[in-house]
Amino acid sequence: MNNIVEKYRQSRLTKEELQQLRMQVNMASDDELATEMLTHWQEEIDVSGVQDKAIDAIRNNVHAHIAQTHTPTLQRRVWKRLQQAAVILLPICLTVLGYLGYRQYMAYDDTLVFTTGRGEQVSISLPDGTQAHLNESSKLSYQPNSFSNQHREIDFNGEAYFEVHHDLRHTFTIHGTDINVTVTGTKFHLSSYPESPTVTLCLLEGAVTLRSVKTSEQIKVKPYELCSFDKASGRFKIEPITGEDTAYYTALHHREMVFHSTPLKQVIDRISAIYDIDIQLQNIDENDRFTGTLPTSDLTQCMIVLSKLYNCQVNTNEHGVTLTKKSR
Repeated sequence: MNNIVEKYRQSRLTKEELQQLRMQVNMASDDELATEMLTHWQEEIDVSGVQDKAIDAIRNNVHAHIAQTHTPTLQRRVWKRLQQAAVILLPICLTVLGYLGYRQYMAYDDTLVFTTGRGEQVSISLPDGTQAHLNESSKLSYQPNSFSNQHREIDFNGEAYFEVHHDLRHTFTIHGTDINVTVTGTKFHLSSYPESPTVTLCLLEGAVTLRSVKTSEQIKVKPYELCSFDKASGRFKIEPITGEDTAYYTALHHREMVFHSTPLKQVIDRISAIYDIDIQLQNIDENDRFTGTLPTSDLTQCMIVLSKLYNCQVNTNEHGVTLTKKSR
């Protein structure tokens, strides 16, 4: 993988080579990816493509904070500034090693942005300890300079499972295009894609208040309730959920896909989207029903499960994966 990774770092990959690298990353185990990450992390990073102005700004910012600081918190503050610098200088390491297409960067307006592309998922730890598990095609942003234990606000569009750090005195606010979500400490699943006609929130713990951006109408949600917001009518709807329902809404947290009597074609399409890989079925009934869970971080395990359940052979090539029914 070393040669193709090096070409990726130098932005010299062809479209076919990028697809090949995606396949290699998706098929690799966590241990293999960890070894690859360590190897590349220890290499010297080429920053020739970074503008001198950006490097000077980082250096001056660090020096300014060193000069202003004469307390035991010096090391923590300097380290925080170095972390911010790393966001600019080292994003390619994160990209190459398991999160192809996942980007994090510090914009010039001091806004930190996390995005996931098609078929990608990522977990983010915010400064207050809140965990956000983003699904594909999602975007989360916040301002590190103003985000603190007293001021907790982010902007978000997409789908994610949130575990908000508990703090009764300081609320946590999620600003969306159509609704705002305010919590103090809770666990919930939020789906708020711009192209979707509805916004849904499933609450598992704590308490949540949703407010319409257009009408300012508010509604409170209790644990084990599903709240839907219709963008066209501006109306909220709440309905109870069962213990079985929660498996779907917590799947992001456990890095799993949950299916219940789902047609095999839909299962394959979902796997293809998560791993961004083409999967074809040969001599296998696409309408067969599948019930169970599949990992979102181990394509090999997905193929093993399906090959055993449907008695099929798994073949891989430069175009993707083919599942072929075995002859009896």
